[in-house]
Amino acid sequence: MRAIWLGILSSLFFAVTFVLNRSMEISGGSWLWSASLRYFFMVPFLIAIVAYRKGLRDMGKAMATTPLPFFGWSFVAFVLFYAPLTFSAAYSPGWLLAGTWQLTIVAGVLMAPLFVIVVKTNDGEKRIRQRIPLVSLFITLIIFAGVVLIQIPNANSVDTRTLFLAILPVIVAAFAYPLGNRKMMDLLQGRLDMFQRVLGMTLMTVPVWIGFAIYALLTIG
Repeated sequence: MRAIWLGILSSLFFAVTFVLNRSMEISGGSWLWSASLRYFFMVPFLIAIVAYRKGLRDMGKAMATTPLPFFGWSFVAFVLFYAPLTFSAAYSPGWLLAGTWQLTIVAGVLMAPLFVIVVKTNDGEKRIRQRIPLVSLFITLIIFAGVVLIQIPNANSVDTRTLFLAILPVIVAAFAYPLGNRKMMDLLQGRLDMFQRVLGMTLMTVPVWIGFAIYALLTIG
């Protein structure tokens, strides 16, 4: 339950970015720049925080130990998360995207069977696959019903292509974000704190964002 309420609170703050992305899109901006610049701007701040906490060396070791899984789950958690969100801003108002984004809470509950926990027993350690918590599932079904309800008026007022381009990317992002982050935490096994993990994941995906920026420079300006 605590995780559910933290997710709702986080979504409340994060919803502001949907409005900003939509505003930039309407003003003539490109989702390619909106996505890539977000992570470019994050790097210096995160480096300063991690350096102040003397965590750069440990972060570098963790990245070098498992570079391919580190990059893969960083790509899922950040690229498949934020790029679809900024892309959707070109086709739908911010309030609709923010409402649809609540599906990430549903996704977090439904993906429980994809993860295992290690418990200590008298016979040693035992790996147990997590189950979908029924109480949390009931709450998420209410959230899902709310998302469906806010989509009905929009579905009646726009064409199918626009609705598809606006909603499907948000659904992809809603599942990619918790999946990538939780898999990354499983991979690291507590070796890095939150700031180190986010910085490492950001640095791993910087080449992708540079690619976005180059393409935007050549096509958008």
